Amino acid sequence: MSGHVLIIDAMSNRRIRLRAHLDTAAYAVDLAETQTDGLLRIAQDVPDVVIVADDLPGLRLRHFCKLLRANPRTQLTTIIVAVPRENHSARVSALNAGAHDVIDDQCDPADLKARLRNFMRIRQNVEDRPTTAGRDLAHGLAEPAAAFLPKTVATFVSFGALPDMQARIAALPDGFGIDARTVPAATTRRQPDPTTDVYVLFETGHGPEARDLLGALLTHPASRHSRILFVTDSLVRTASPLDLGAHDQAPLSVTGPELAVRLQRLGRRKHDADRARKATTELGEKAYTDTLTGLNNRLAIREYLQKTDRCLADHPRQMAILMVDIDHFKAVNDNHGHAAGDVVLAQVAAVLKASLREGDFLGRFGGEEFLIVLPDVGAGQARSVAQRLRSTVAASSTAVDDGTHVRVTISIGLALASRSDRKSTQDLLRAADNALYGAKHEGRNRINIATRDDDARVAARAVNSAS
Repeated sequence: MSGHVLIIDAMSNRRIRLRAHLDTAAYAVDLAETQTDGLLRIAQDVPDVVIVADDLPGLRLRHFCKLLRANPRTQLTTIIVAVPRENHSARVSALNAGAHDVIDDQCDPADLKARLRNFMRIRQNVEDRPTTAGRDLAHGLAEPAAAFLPKTVATFVSFGALPDMQARIAALPDGFGIDARTVPAATTRRQPDPTTDVYVLFETGHGPEARDLLGALLTHPASRHSRILFVTDSLVRTASPLDLGAHDQAPLSVTGPELAVRLQRLGRRKHDADRARKATTELGEKAYTDTLTGLNNRLAIREYLQKTDRCLADHPRQMAILMVDIDHFKAVNDNHGHAAGDVVLAQVAAVLKASLREGDFLGRFGGEEFLIVLPDVGAGQARSVAQRLRSTVAASSTAVDDGTHVRVTISIGLALASRSDRKSTQDLLRAADNALYGAKHEGRNRINIATRDDDARVAARAVNSAS
């Protein structure tokens, strides 16, 4: 089974009708006549979705929602309230009480099943992120938290009925923090606004415009993280807007207060997702960043070289690798302390980074050593870059805590590959390291370029090491 649904309703004909609407091959459906019976069934076998009648005798919906949410076993259970047709105040009250969604108690079967599929997908996404499940208990659809909520930027897309859009916006009540604006569909399709949290699409006819725009917004780089509220009464199509990617759906009869609640919830989900995505990005950057210098670390270097080797195998090209070492760095630590040594390391890293092209790669190889990869450069340009790096570092000084200014120099080992060489990055790395050793041996503050004799020595050393 892909889901478990519990229907709680005192009226047997409505229970049976709702059950008949569901695909029992996809859902296990249980029925309860009273709230007490329903809670007992929930305790015995936790459902994925509870559909509860708004007029259930003795129901205190806010308490019911908090009760399920407070229990770790039921905190991810979706609560849907069945409300009599056109009872708009009851719809808003149910949403404000903490229900995830409301449906018409005479609901269309296709619409009901589409909503259940949508909530099942949301639940699965939450379960796939166990570290954040506690924050996503209500899938971003529960009552607002007490903390300050940022404004929700809502774009109402106009397909020509501009006065109706303006009336919809005017009907939004104050106090929900919604910054609403109207934008023509053609403008939205051509250039979506990246600041929009929620797009509102009204499907008022039988043409494909709204659904086509839905697909465009879901894939455009500027809007793919936005949420989309699809407002429609068209339920006779082959696919529900929720199945096509819309994040929420409301009927055309939706009132301003209900619309405001739905927009606020979608905006909160968008803001939560933005924060989670930012945290994930920052965590990934930390994993590949040297904390002292801010450069790529050894893990990033290894993965970059592996990726480069795969590219070189298919598309050979010119390349240069530079191994850079700070001369007499131990003396800096001995004379000024390790804290001063860290400052010098960070300063040299900044000078190197500022002297390279945007597409060049720079990483801290270890200790006071740096690795530089220059794609698509020949011997002459690589020598010029190396000379610029050496002279720039030599000309700069670093202020340290004891009030003195420290000057350091660097030695560079340079290895080159042409398109026809078929050298791997590891071949170049070993040759550059060997050339760096020669530069240090020959007096430091100099550049040593690997020759074919160096390549042969490196190859021989690799063979001897393997033996």
